[in-house]
Amino acid sequence: MKKLTGAFAFVVLLFAFSASPVFAHTHLDTSDPEEGSTVTDTLDDITLYFETVIEDSAVMELHAEDGTEIALDNLTVNEDEFSADVTEPLENGTYTLSWDIIGVDGHPMEDSISFEVDIEESAVEEEEDTNTAEDEENTADTPEEQADENEAAAENNVQEEAAGDTNSNTLLIAVLVIAIVAVIAIVLLKRKK
Repeated sequence: MKKLTGAFAFVVLLFAFSASPVFAHTHLDTSDPEEGSTVTDTLDDITLYFETVIEDSAVMELHAEDGTEIALDNLTVNEDEFSADVTEPLENGTYTLSWDIIGVDGHPMEDSISFEVDIEESAVEEEEDTNTAEDEENTADTPEEQADENEAAAENNVQEEAAGDTNSNTLLIAVLVIAIVAVIAIVLLKRKK
């Protein structure tokens, strides 16, 4: 009986240490830009940092004060970090960034933050001139650039497979819990006889 009690205690401790991240709900830790901040330079990208790993199915949207949606590109999830590129220079005003994510624990969460853009007019004009010149230079992809794009696509596939492994771990823990409960029930039933 002492061996059974020791084995049970070991399994419970193992479960407690391996499953603790599974029970933590996902919340926003910080962001760039931060809630309520004023952006005074050109905003090229947005990054959200969460308290735990999030699923790749995350969605992010940026809206201007009048409700117009601003296009975001290259939405990327990297464990607890969710980022996107801002595709066009933002005009001065208030913006709302909203997201819809699922944490590794399966808990869905949607929320939003707002921030203000206040850039001097001369800086905006310089940025637009620079972007136009860069667009003209980048119109033709070289074979090296195409190879880099293919490599990035392959890397995204590897990240998607890693997310599938996380779901497998959650399933394994659930099966382990069911097995432990079954063993305890059998032991208790044998004791009563």
